[in-house]
Amino acid sequence: MENLPKICVDTTDAFMTTERFGTREEVIRWIKEVGIDNKVTVIISRSDTETGKRGRSNKIIFGCDKGGKHKISDSGTQSASKKCGCPFKIRSTPAKDGFGWKIDVKCGLHNHGLPDRLEGHSFIGRLTTDEKQHVADLAKRHVAPRNILLSLQDKFPENVTRITQVYKHKSVIEKEIRGPRSEIQHLFKLIEDAGYVYWSRKKDDSEVVREIFWAHPDSVKLLNIFPIVLVMDSTYKTNKYRQPLFEIVGMTSTGLTFAVGFAYMESEQTENFCWVLEKLKELFVKKDMCPQVILTDRDLALMKAIEVVFPNSINLLCRFHINKNVGAKCKQHVVNDLQKTIDTLWMEVVWASDEVEYGQRLHQLEQACVDYSGFINYVKDTWLTPHRHRFVGP
Repeated sequence: MENLPKICVDTTDAFMTTERFGTREEVIRWIKEVGIDNKVTVIISRSDTETGKRGRSNKIIFGCDKGGKHKISDSGTQSASKKCGCPFKIRSTPAKDGFGWKIDVKCGLHNHGLPDRLEGHSFIGRLTTDEKQHVADLAKRHVAPRNILLSLQDKFPENVTRITQVYKHKSVIEKEIRGPRSEIQHLFKLIEDAGYVYWSRKKDDSEVVREIFWAHPDSVKLLNIFPIVLVMDSTYKTNKYRQPLFEIVGMTSTGLTFAVGFAYMESEQTENFCWVLEKLKELFVKKDMCPQVILTDRDLALMKAIEVVFPNSINLLCRFHINKNVGAKCKQHVVNDLQKTIDTLWMEVVWASDEVEYGQRLHQLEQACVDYSGFINYVKDTWLTPHRHRFVGP
């Protein structure tokens, strides 16, 4: 004990007891409850059951969750860890007289401070029956997990659950609702029950779904009323299957947006996009109807698919994405003092009103970037030369 640091908390008296416990489970429950009352997260360091072999006898060794040392990985790097070699140790074994289990506090000291509230440990943060029901009630009302956590802390002041436990319990609830169905089977059921319009296709000679496209009936009505402008984009790695979710959004005459349809895709190849866009085309009541303008980012496979399926539509590129990429490239190549100036010159190129002004603004940008060939070459080769007609101009 001489090597303990200055921070030293003694919890020996809290765990000292002459009480005998009838079963192993009663010992564990008592130890952990006392730990909670004293802001100590007690874990089972070792648990042996008598098997008749030498050295194997009934015993439980309890420790602090900060006990032990963090292992260094093979790469030689050491990540952050709460372990600090805490010496806290309690041993529990069956009494020699055969009457229950006894507790022996080997070391009640901690080489770290104890928190005001216990948070972050799975045992301490687990939900009670009432808390689980509260999570279930809010989840049914589609309350966001972060707001469920706030509601839990408001209704149960002693609750120390973290957002992880909320997500885990939501997963349990969803699994119970889904029953024996797989996730994709349950998705099909929900789509059919809600009366969505949908299509799907499978891989050849298998039950594996490649793509699925679905749209709400009200969205189909809005699409046929406001077919002028569509916005298309994919979200990446936001689901457990790491597949892109392709979203199509429409725009009303008052500038408001509405969801047209969604699609999970096997990959983002031109062929996959063509299938999705063909299904989108089937949503139009008039077969010769098509969007006048389709706004996308610079996804070359999607742009090619639009040319194939909607050859009469104008495919424009999103300036927000372009300016974000150009800005990031500018920070890589240009010194800080000139970044704001070049950013302003770039915006003047983008908003040029005619060919003459475009040429003048581009010349000014080239002059400012005379020492930054990497940046100006990127701007020309990636954006201006092949795609300026898709985003330059008012």
